[in-house]
Amino acid sequence: MDKPVTIAIIDDEVLFRKSLILLVSREETFQVVFDGENGLDLLSYLESTSKHPDIVLLDIRMSVMDGIETSQIITEKYPHIKMIILSSIESDLLIEQMIYYGAAAYLVKKSHPEIVIKTIKQVHKNGIYFDANIMSIIINAKRKGADNRSKDLFCGMSTREIEILNLICQQYNTKEIADRLFLSERTVDGHRKRMLDKTHSKNVIGLILWGIKNQVLAFE
Repeated sequence: MDKPVTIAIIDDEVLFRKSLILLVSREETFQVVFDGENGLDLLSYLESTSKHPDIVLLDIRMSVMDGIETSQIITEKYPHIKMIILSSIESDLLIEQMIYYGAAAYLVKKSHPEIVIKTIKQVHKNGIYFDANIMSIIINAKRKGADNRSKDLFCGMSTREIEILNLICQQYNTKEIADRLFLSERTVDGHRKRMLDKTHSKNVIGLILWGIKNQVLAFE
């Protein structure tokens, strides 16, 4: 049996949190390893164990420590943990802010249960999951501040790296990119690491934001 996807759920609305635990626990490949009512609960848990969850479902509005502050700390101290933001607010500015702080996905609380499960699976598989609406918000926000750097020079990136970056943005995983470009998975991982180094990005989200800002991504 494959190793389960481990999940922590952080939300101060007890009824919503318990309902979400029940929903997620129905999936045989998911395992809820922790739940808490604020960011401080989560950070205390992470400091107490070496077995960190793969994914955290994190509410934004919470007492003691909210999701915004918590996400910044997670990105800085635990960049290997993927964050899916939960919110009842559909605000372009808030979505942009949370993605900037490292969110791998953004879910409104009225989302259908199937969308919640799909999002968790996609984040685990590809590292990120942004639907067309979220991608549109990211693109519009970053293009406002984009400069006129030469697309021909690709800002120090090789053409192969730009090709891989575009596929990452389209949410292809390492194996899918390797198959599509007739490369080994090890080669793709090597390109990804060099791109992270060149752009001073901590994760895939940072790479995508860099690509949009520098206008090297080919969105359809």
